[in-house]
Amino acid sequence: MRTMLLWSIAVIGLLLFGVFLNIGVYAQSPKKSAYVDTVRFIQYLDDNVALQEIKSGNLDTYFFRIPLETVSDVKADPNLKVYDRIAGSFGLLLNPAPSKDDKSINPFQFRQVRFAMNYLVDREFVVDEILRGYGTPLAAPFGVYSPEYLNVLDTIESFGFRYNPQFAQKLISDTLTKAGATNQGGKWFFKGNPIKVKILIRSDDPQRLSMGELVASELQSAGFNVQTDFGDLNKANPIVYGSNPQDFLWQVYTEAYAGTSAFVKYNPVVASQMYAPYYGNMPGAQNPAFWNYRNETLDKLTQRIEFFNFTSEGQRNELLRNATRDGIDESVRIFITQNTEPFVASSTIKGLINDFGAGITSKLSLMNARTPKSSNTLDIGVKQIYQGAWNNVEGCKDVYCTQIYSAISDSATFRNPYTGEVIPMREHWIDVSTKGPTGKLKVPPDAQIWDPYSQHWKSVGQNASSMSKVTYKILYSNWHNGISMDKSDLLYTQYFLFQWGTNTGKGDLTIDPEFTSQAQAALPLIKGLRFIANGEMESYINMWHYDKKEIADAATIWPAEPWEITAATERLVTSGKLAYSSGEATAKNVDWLSLLIPTHAEMIKEELQKMKDEGYVPAALKGIVSVGNATKRYDASINWITNHKNAVIGNGPFYLDSYNPAGGIIIIKAFRDPSYPFSQGYWSSFENPKLATLQSINAPQFISIGQQPVVVSLTVNVGGKPSNDTIVNYFISNKDNKVVVQGVAKPASADNKLGTYNIILRENDTSKLSVGPNTLKIFANSREAFKPDIYSTVLMENFSRFKG
Repeated sequence: MRTMLLWSIAVIGLLLFGVFLNIGVYAQSPKKSAYVDTVRFIQYLDDNVALQEIKSGNLDTYFFRIPLETVSDVKADPNLKVYDRIAGSFGLLLNPAPSKDDKSINPFQFRQVRFAMNYLVDREFVVDEILRGYGTPLAAPFGVYSPEYLNVLDTIESFGFRYNPQFAQKLISDTLTKAGATNQGGKWFFKGNPIKVKILIRSDDPQRLSMGELVASELQSAGFNVQTDFGDLNKANPIVYGSNPQDFLWQVYTEAYAGTSAFVKYNPVVASQMYAPYYGNMPGAQNPAFWNYRNETLDKLTQRIEFFNFTSEGQRNELLRNATRDGIDESVRIFITQNTEPFVASSTIKGLINDFGAGITSKLSLMNARTPKSSNTLDIGVKQIYQGAWNNVEGCKDVYCTQIYSAISDSATFRNPYTGEVIPMREHWIDVSTKGPTGKLKVPPDAQIWDPYSQHWKSVGQNASSMSKVTYKILYSNWHNGISMDKSDLLYTQYFLFQWGTNTGKGDLTIDPEFTSQAQAALPLIKGLRFIANGEMESYINMWHYDKKEIADAATIWPAEPWEITAATERLVTSGKLAYSSGEATAKNVDWLSLLIPTHAEMIKEELQKMKDEGYVPAALKGIVSVGNATKRYDASINWITNHKNAVIGNGPFYLDSYNPAGGIIIIKAFRDPSYPFSQGYWSSFENPKLATLQSINAPQFISIGQQPVVVSLTVNVGGKPSNDTIVNYFISNKDNKVVVQGVAKPASADNKLGTYNIILRENDTSKLSVGPNTLKIFANSREAFKPDIYSTVLMENFSRFKG
């Protein structure tokens, strides 16, 4: 949710009674929004019970992986269909804070001890035994199926992590001994006290529970006094992400990521999110009341990636490699496995779209799913119905929220679910102009930005310039409360970014450390916004990308909620009643704002009533919105909260009808309003991806280093047919795990050999290989679906040339 209040690159998971036309009008063809009328999300903590409910017909699908031991039987059941999602990951978050005094030490305050964890955890065991083969070892946030993996493969492979507890314990011993610790009988002590390690293990996930117990056992064997704690995300949020690391409520946390809410080709934020302190996702979360992990090098590297501060694709990828290398070296966040997660649905449900990032939990699935049930309702089981606050600033950080919220509020742009490329959703691109990466465009002097110091919109003046300009038209609709989206919503979104992204000094109440630290890095790149004729607008940004679609995405401004909801929450937060982020809630001892919780919705409703009584118009909208128009908005949102007991008002294909905390049920309903731009079936072309598959590979087992050329021939199908519409990348690593040869295979020249590719290794290529085993890896991707078919083999030195 929070990302939608930023321009895309700054971060980049409801009907009002009596307002709309009646059901008879909605029935006219073509219907807007989704095929189904209603989706019910129902909490099932027990995965086996959820699976049985699908078999019994009481559930249509379950938005969590099914028990891995059941997969074979489920695949054999004609009434069920399995959809694999390859996006999630397991890992560890380590607390690097130093002890507050000289009587104790935190072993993870030392980089070498953190790095040793890469050898202390057996990734292969986790994959083979705990995940039953449903995964691959992972050492960085980019797994083998990530579009970025080919850009960082050589960096990741160079570490060559293997389970080696003896080496890990040597690294630990050398470091702790130097720090003054002693090992007595296999146990570590510091100044006579045992060195303790607190590990918080997620017990609501059977696989993560097993992994956590494995990690605890390895730490115990390494000589630490291990204290285990168990809990779900509700418990972990305030302890791990919302507390001062130096309070040592935790030192190790079994972390997991569900992947992105959409498949992303050039993901600008992953390196920042996983490694960079400024992003607010590292220990301390940038809260000034806490101890904070600092790393200026990683901040600079990842900001250059996130904000397109590069001059070529090659330079961008080198920045990514450097950030990945430094992140692994620091090992505050350690990755263990990329997971293949089997999701299951009734075979009667058609039209599910298995996004390569979100899987079938993508909003496209909810929009495109079709059910034979007369009720036209989808019943979806979820592992948790509520695990963290819902708000558009620093909330909705968990998968349980994003799975539902993505269907409630649209974004201006979306991603092709199989290529990850940007596609316009709620805007029409008219022109993308750029003079980057070295030139500049003149920005019209009447383009505007918000000035948080003077509290006014100001013109940029005569001398403003930017690298790029995007001209586009917004596809407006009504908000779910019946009020039409308009220019004021867009302006308030930009106002919020500048106001809350700027620390104007002592007494500034519009600061949230987690949000502000991210937003302030983006503000210098935003050069102005201008509304022009025919509902069109221009965004000027000091950013360039080699893919113009990425520029358009970065320049987009888009509101996730009506401005009056944002304004009401601002008043509540600045008055000290609530906080946007978990860390700030802890620091100020107030609740973490959630638009979904009835008590918080009631507070927002009361604030809206005060705003109405005051004739209040926010400073950013004075002269733009009249008191009368503001009053209409306040009334609409007040009525919404009265009727629905929540303040979640979006502009997407579904509206949030109700939330039953006691029953663990959220109900969303199709938004049939004629203003919604997409009709049923609009996204159906994404139902069936065309994947590349390697059919045959002819590779020699033995090669002569530096001798005659070596040819590896292979055939590839796309969508079941031989095709040259494939990208075939290859990498050869020597015995030291260093990539020494890489390239792109070329199609065979003969027209009658579609799908035939050759990898030609010339003498200067083979001369780089080592005596002993060399590993050849081949990745084949369709241009329409970036999910590689992967092949690996060993190339050995041909010793025959040494014979006399």
